[in-house]
Order: sequence, then C-alpha cells, then structure tokens
Amino acid sequence: MEEMLSPNFTHEKLENPSTSDLVDVFEDLWLGCVFEPVRSLIHSPHGSVAAMSVLCSYYEAIESLYSGQSSRNRSQEFFINGFSRVFSSPDGMEEAAKEIYIHVRCGLAHEGMLRSKVHYTNVGQKAFFLTYPKSSDGTLDMSVSSESIVVNPERMFDATFQHFEGYVKLLRKEEDAEVVENFKSFVTAQYAFGGGESIIGMTYEEFSGEA
Repeated sequence: MEEMLSPNFTHEKLENPSTSDLVDVFEDLWLGCVFEPVRSLIHSPHGSVAAMSVLCSYYEAIESLYSGQSSRNRSQEFFINGFSRVFSSPDGMEEAAKEIYIHVRCGLAHEGMLRSKVHYTNVGQKAFFLTYPKSSDGTLDMSVSSESIVVNPERMFDATFQHFEGYVKLLRKEEDAEVVENFKSFVTAQYAFGGGESIIGMTYEEFSGEA
C-alpha cells in the first residue's frame, strides 16, 4: 500500500531531503489538503462554518513554522501571533485575534456549536468585523469582550492564502536564514526523520478485509 505524504509526494521525497524538497511537500500538503477543500466548502451551500473550522488551523500552524516551536500547551498564544502575521492593523491585532480564537476557532473545535455572537456572511470587503460596547466618553471599550463578530469566509480565505503564497516564496528564496532554519527545524521534528518507519501491525490484506 503506497502511503502519500501529500497529494503528489510519497515518503521517497523525504528520504534525504533538501530545503526545496521540504518546501515542496509543505506547499503540496497545504494546497491539496487544506486550501482547495476550504475553497470548495466556501462555495458550497452552508459550507462556510466548516470552511472556517479548517482555515483556522493555519494561524497556529504558521506561527509554529515561523518560530520553529511546537504550540503544545500554547495554542492561544500561537494562534494570536500567527493570526497577527496574516492580518495587521495600526492599532494592533491581538485583541481581535483573541476574540476570534475564543469564539470562532474554539467555539466549533471544543463545543461543536456556533457561539451566539458569531455571524457568517460573504457580503462586504472586510475579512471580519468586531463590535465593541462604548465607554462613558463615547470611545470603544476594547477592554471587554466584543458584542458581535462578523466573519467573511471568502475574504478570510483570500488573505490567508495570499499570506501562504508569500511564505512559500520567502522559503524558496532562502534569503532569510532564520525563517528557513525555523521551518526546517519544525517540519523535521514533525516528520521524525531518522526515527524509522511507522509500523502497522497487520498485512494489507488483513487491513483491507481481503484476508
């Protein structure tokens, strides 16, 4: 049984991998297994919620790749940092990223339900929009939780995919040594190079029910 690492590459691609080989597999995996399915979900009836569930995995993952570190026990921190790499604002993105982590990412991943304050629409030009209550002086009070979150899956996808393409180009140029080394360190650990093959305790015939 041939096992695929990504839609177009088997384990042979990583037997003695160069940086280019690692980037090839990374790019192919995210294009074929994440971004294309998300694109299909966004354009299918009622697919926006599922699309966002999958897309939200990018922000935590991209921070691990940039930093070269695992996000284990640091999920919220890595999500916020990664989200802030994709979306930026002169006033900072941390509070908005935290709200989206709690109510969009975790609301579905942990509870299997939509939070009441979260709304989905593909109308408009903004990727997301948060409404905060006003303080007594009329300014927005961002020290408290938002009153509502409007998510535009199409715009979120476009911005995230654009960031992904830019990251892949940055890796292929190999001009930023720290970015490349952190990427290599993280993916090498994930693929456990030198750790031997995974063992499945039955034959293919037994596994497939043909025995």
